[in-house]
Amino acid sequence: MLRKLIFFTLTAAPLVFAQDNASKVSPPDAQAAGGQIRDERVSVENLSFWKKNATDGKGDYLELTFDIVNKTEDSIPLKMFIIGFNEKDLVDGEYRRYVEYPKWRHFDEDKQMHKIVLFNSIPEIKHEDVAAYARKKEETVAKNGGFKPREEPAAPAGAKNKTTLKQFLHYVQYVHEKPESGVDILLQGFEDAKFTRKIEKTYRIEEKALRTNVWGKLLSRYRVDRKFFNHVGLVLYDTEAKKIVHRQFYSIKGRFKIL
Repeated sequence: MLRKLIFFTLTAAPLVFAQDNASKVSPPDAQAAGGQIRDERVSVENLSFWKKNATDGKGDYLELTFDIVNKTEDSIPLKMFIIGFNEKDLVDGEYRRYVEYPKWRHFDEDKQMHKIVLFNSIPEIKHEDVAAYARKKEETVAKNGGFKPREEPAAPAGAKNKTTLKQFLHYVQYVHEKPESGVDILLQGFEDAKFTRKIEKTYRIEEKALRTNVWGKLLSRYRVDRKFFNHVGLVLYDTEAKKIVHRQFYSIKGRFKIL
């Protein structure tokens, strides 16, 4: 579980709720969750979040901004992914607090799963592509191991498919192995540096010497079972060194409230 993998409290990331009129707010807590990858040449600083109404009245945005800092004087070409999701524990934590599993019982794997009730990313990742990719990986592993991949039980007619944490990790693996689909960022060095700005529908990138500023937004559309994002992940891939140089997941605790 992500909450069990939390490594340290993110004290330097103020979280702010801002409607279109820039209302002042009390910030929720943010924690840096597990699965970290760091590279001494690159750091991510000044991370902030906002919750903002969509102008069409059909949802809310989680907006975020951060700086990517070059700790060298050489340019570093990057691919960027921002992943937002809402994770719900399938285990009744309050019940298990008082009634624990018997010591003799093996922990049920399904009980370790989380239900992902919302997912969005920059750039947008197609769920069908990830599903096909994950299935191909399972078939390859099964073939090399001489066994058949586990068959997923068919969902009842009319039932909605559940997305679990295991399936979310497929997205992370997909990003790792297919980084060419990310957003291009040039983390400039000092020589020949110049200011550049890229503006798209869901993000804005400003590049300059030794520092790049990123602003992005992830949409949570209103639904009957809607939950707002409570986790955000950031992955940076070095296209020259061909490796992940930064991977961090943040668990957002508490609520965005207007004072």
